[in-house]
Amino acid sequence: MDFSAFYNILAKYNSYIVTSHIVPDGDGIGSVLAMMLALQKAGKNAVAVVRDTVPDKYIFLPYARTIKKDFDGKYDVIISLDCGDEERLGFEKPLKDLGKIVVNIDHHKSNTFFGDINIIDCHASSVGEILYHIIKDLTIIDMDIATNIYTSIITDTGSLRYSNTTPSCLRILAELVEKGVKPDFISRQVFEKRSIESVNLIKMALNTLEILSDGMLACIFITKEIMEKSGAKEEDTDGIINYAREIEGVEVAVLFKEKEEGLIKVGFRSNDWIDVSKIAEEFGGGGHARAAGCTLKATLNETRENVLNSVKKYLAREKS
Repeated sequence: MDFSAFYNILAKYNSYIVTSHIVPDGDGIGSVLAMMLALQKAGKNAVAVVRDTVPDKYIFLPYARTIKKDFDGKYDVIISLDCGDEERLGFEKPLKDLGKIVVNIDHHKSNTFFGDINIIDCHASSVGEILYHIIKDLTIIDMDIATNIYTSIITDTGSLRYSNTTPSCLRILAELVEKGVKPDFISRQVFEKRSIESVNLIKMALNTLEILSDGMLACIFITKEIMEKSGAKEEDTDGIINYAREIEGVEVAVLFKEKEEGLIKVGFRSNDWIDVSKIAEEFGGGGHARAAGCTLKATLNETRENVLNSVKKYLAREKS
């Protein structure tokens, strides 16, 4: 990709806010920190801002505790990472009220191109992969930056298990390991530590499992009551959808999360041949072919009926 427009911005402006979407994941947090550190190494005034709580499992990342939830004043440039639309960043004001220039760097094909400069590569495994190519020509990738980029890539590829694992991202990971990144350490932090509350959540969520469409569709429900009884945090819901996706014969898995009464977050995953981003787009969402999502203002029962009917139609049409 051509990053010259971004480098021109760097030559002109000094102050930067680096941000990502609410309910942040490893790609969002890792890429925000990598970009912030790279800008600081290049002599820029850069601050990381995420309008949500950083999940506990990412606190180990270098400088994760410096991420702010808000900021004062107006900065020259707002850099949005791993976010398909401006609204999901969670700011109360439009980005143009917060900075002079908006740079939008993302890998979701449903991105709305809301920036003044849009660097969108839907073939990249993660924003961390895109940033690697940007940062290596900006400054030296040190251990702190390397750890954050590695975490971005390894989380969005599901520890190299997903279809977005490409030769390109594998080569980058190898180079980061050569710089000293410890894959075993990062994997333990991200994938192998669970609180008892999160285990309780898994147990209760799996009791809601439904198998439909001759075994091709599986869904799980996480209600407010389940969250309260389990004592789990929002971040503990990460990965639960995979218990449905990994069932033999299942093509599409759906996770329904009740955020509050009348507001349901829906996650979609597919294995081989259904593009779930098209289903999510029907409901105002988006994402990737194998991983997508949306949020609906409706009851859980209404959402269940509408979403599952749509998935069943896709399964019937694509199968025929």
